[in-house]
Amino acid sequence: MSELLLDRQNARLGDEVETQQATIHALATHQGRRLVKLAESIVSKGLDPAQLFSVMRTTDKKPRYVVLEGNRRTLALKALETPTIVQAALTPTDFKKLSSLSDKYQKNPIEVVHCVLYEPAEAPKANEFVMSRHGGAQDGVGLVEWGAEEKDRYRARHGGNAVRAYSGQVIDFLAEVDGPSESTAKIATNVQRLMGSTAVRELLGLTVVNKQLVSSYPKDEIAKALRKIAGDLRSKTITVPNIYDDELRKDYLATFTKDEMPDPGTKLLAPVNLIDLPKGDAVPVSTPAPTPKKPKIKPKPQRVTVAASDAKINPSAPRTNDVYQELVTLNADKHPNASSVLFRVFVELSIDDYLARHNLMSEETKSNTPLAKRLKDVNDHLYQAKVIPKGLHSVVQLIGNNKHGLAASMVTFNQYVHNSYAFPKPSELRTSWDELQPFLEAVWK
Repeated sequence: MSELLLDRQNARLGDEVETQQATIHALATHQGRRLVKLAESIVSKGLDPAQLFSVMRTTDKKPRYVVLEGNRRTLALKALETPTIVQAALTPTDFKKLSSLSDKYQKNPIEVVHCVLYEPAEAPKANEFVMSRHGGAQDGVGLVEWGAEEKDRYRARHGGNAVRAYSGQVIDFLAEVDGPSESTAKIATNVQRLMGSTAVRELLGLTVVNKQLVSSYPKDEIAKALRKIAGDLRSKTITVPNIYDDELRKDYLATFTKDEMPDPGTKLLAPVNLIDLPKGDAVPVSTPAPTPKKPKIKPKPQRVTVAASDAKINPSAPRTNDVYQELVTLNADKHPNASSVLFRVFVELSIDDYLARHNLMSEETKSNTPLAKRLKDVNDHLYQAKVIPKGLHSVVQLIGNNKHGLAASMVTFNQYVHNSYAFPKPSELRTSWDELQPFLEAVWK
């Protein structure tokens, strides 16, 4: 590779450059990520043996070889050998990728590059061939690039189980029915655009089974609509802006006359592959039953209130019930202070109501007993009555003792009401509710 020189007069470069180093930098800058992609292809597949390099011997005392055809491949090989020569021309991401490819390449480098050698005297002839290779179709003299239709046909014929694109199936079908088109207009991309639309296929009576277009109508009926589409595209009666989206595509099909669409009365008993229709012995295709769509499970919206709406709480005392309803509806994110006070009030009203209903404490004693003590008395009574389990009893006991890592705390509840420096957090209020909800449900059971 060290004997191969990049062409300093490479046509890809805007200006001729003076040195090899400058040529490497200029071509690498011009190619950018495409150089890395080419290097990746070389590492994974090697060089295409059918594409020889063309080189011309220099007139130096120790001759080297200027690459006339294959400058990009030469640069890619040099970059795989020494990535740093193109580092300044690549983005950090592309250089990192190239360095990784270089590591793989070094394990199995390309030792031999086959070249066609021209002597300096043969320069005009060599340049003529290079021009033929890169100068476009030139009325057939140069390389005639494939269009989308040719590429699709090649893949289908040489790609193993590859199936023609929808556009290819339509074009082949029409060629079987009407003979090869004399038009050279490229329509594959737009036919694909139309046939790729479920809305269009449904209007034409086409479905897709195993990537094959399947017709619900006989050959002559479906041919009418497909012939109309191909004709409009070839004559440029319609272009991309006319069929850019489904609405426009449906509008286009709406312009078809009755005679240009399949006759609904001719619908086949069973659909057949479109490409089999011209053969006359098409085998009916069984269309698979549509897979039922799984209902989307909507995520439960995040609770914004302190109290959960699904709590099994129905206070019998009217005012306590009103307080509870407000806790279920008041947005704690917007009104954390009001929510915290209301929460504390509801807990106290619930406890006092239970104490009164079960004659556990006189009014005088109740008024002189801290809320935490009353909470624990109710908790003990519920546990002894086997209304709540041991685990819940323990949690509520901890809440009453205020010595724990739980969110709910009697001290905190009191701080919300009496301490102007205590700022309730909505998330903590909701967690506190969740910790106390089973207990409160038992209180109002």
